[in-house]
Amino acid sequence: MTSVGTNRHLDLLVVINEMARANQEPMGVRHVCLACRAGLNAAGVGVYLAGTAQPLEVVGTAGEEMAELQVTMGEGPASEALRQNQPVLVPDLTNGWSAQRWPVFAPAAVAAGVAAVFVIPLTLGAIALGALEICRDVDGPLSPDELADALLFADTATALLLGRSAAPAAPDGADLWGAEPERRWAVVHQATGMVSVQLDTDLGEAFLRLRAHAYLSGLRLSEVAADVVARRLRFTPDTNHEKQR
Repeated sequence: MTSVGTNRHLDLLVVINEMARANQEPMGVRHVCLACRAGLNAAGVGVYLAGTAQPLEVVGTAGEEMAELQVTMGEGPASEALRQNQPVLVPDLTNGWSAQRWPVFAPAAVAAGVAAVFVIPLTLGAIALGALEICRDVDGPLSPDELADALLFADTATALLLGRSAAPAAPDGADLWGAEPERRWAVVHQATGMVSVQLDTDLGEAFLRLRAHAYLSGLRLSEVAADVVARRLRFTPDTNHEKQR
């Protein structure tokens, strides 16, 4: 990294730290999202972890609706960036190319007010640890300076994730779920485990059933998960239907 790049990185770290201090919290991934959203005029910013039981796992987000769309539908720029371990830069989600690439996700994202999305993998060598996603409500590419900043935000998020993974974990992963969006995703995790027991299947299959129900019912994934946790909704292994209580 050049001295100019180093100085810019330090400037961004100051902004991220100020976000953390304003919330009276240690610097974390959520503060990277907040600083990135402000610095790049984004409508939403998310950081995803590459997971096993689920295609994507939201760690910190300022664009919760976009995160739920991609996880529920199983397609989109973030999952593609994780799979290919390459940046996916989409300056116009409304064009035919985007709709052809993601026939379910692209129209839903546009309907949610997202016009452009830029995803940068968080990498450790050849391994994708996760991805930084930047959503805008106007189309157009990132400028060279904005793209440079996005890469620096991604570097910072990667360092924080590696630092988190090296720290002693709280029981049941409680350290991941400090803010409201993270608590909602904790409910998704809890519901996935419950559905796995109800169906006597693995977590991956349980999550697919949970996601399919959200998509078919037109509900958010977190809403379906909350119904499962509250025991208003139960999945049964012997039918293709779920029982609402």
